[in-house]
Amino acid sequence: MPISVVMPAYNAAAFLPQAIESVLAQTWRDFELIIVDDGSTDETLAIAERYAAQDARIRVYTQPNAGVAPTLNRGLDLAGSEWVFLMHADDLMHPNRLERQLAFIAEHPELAVASSWVEHINSKGETIARDRSPLVTHEAVEKQYRANSPIGISHPAAALRKSAVLAVGGYRAQFRVNEDIDLWNRLLEKGCKILVQPECLLKYRIHGGSASIARARFIRKDCMVRRRRGEQELGWEEYLRYRRTLPWLKRLNTERRDIAKILYKAAVFQFAEGKYHQLIPTAMGAVLLQPGYAIPQIVSKLSFFHQ
Repeated sequence: MPISVVMPAYNAAAFLPQAIESVLAQTWRDFELIIVDDGSTDETLAIAERYAAQDARIRVYTQPNAGVAPTLNRGLDLAGSEWVFLMHADDLMHPNRLERQLAFIAEHPELAVASSWVEHINSKGETIARDRSPLVTHEAVEKQYRANSPIGISHPAAALRKSAVLAVGGYRAQFRVNEDIDLWNRLLEKGCKILVQPECLLKYRIHGGSASIARARFIRKDCMVRRRRGEQELGWEEYLRYRRTLPWLKRLNTERRDIAKILYKAAVFQFAEGKYHQLIPTAMGAVLLQPGYAIPQIVSKLSFFHQ
């Protein structure tokens, strides 16, 4: 079964060789690797072209900087296979990732998206945590969907059915770093099926250059809920105006939860980089603002070190 691997890359020279080599080392050999350089200003394009000259399975494209969503959409358009495996330019595939995910897809032909569990590694490649998503059954996904809780799965570990993704319009640029969560939930709203394979198949790198939380976090759930009620989604400026009309206590409570999530994400980056003097106050801020969210997240990360 021929498949496509799509790797968007922007200023990824530090980790790109390792990422490419982890794809080339796959036990499943029948694939094309499409690297889309998004206007990098470092050696990303040169590195990609050097690998392409050595392996005919690699195809390299470049474009003026457009952002993650347009780059992913271009990669999907270029992919010659129905199943497209995503790969970030700073992550590492386990050697059997493609083989194992293809077996999972064969067992679940109803799927539009299949992801897997991942290890979190830092800039040195050291494992710092494992992410074991509970979304390993259709019942678990449906329960979260019906609770209007946005479905989040590991993006670089995902395999996409190209026709299903294109049918809902692909990735949307206005969601920036949350373009994946927006896509998963729009697919579910169209009746598509998504599952996480309960097997660790990718090393997800967390480092200082990783994408940070953007303003899209604030509107992704609002847009989702409005769609499901049959209402018009709001743009960013419209959303800000809407927020200002809320009662002050509700507005304050919403901002408290948003800031807690931002602080927690920042704490994860600080932990990955060993910046413990910054980590402690950041994590404490997240706990104080939203203990019901931050404490379970922190406990799940700490449990990794007691295994």
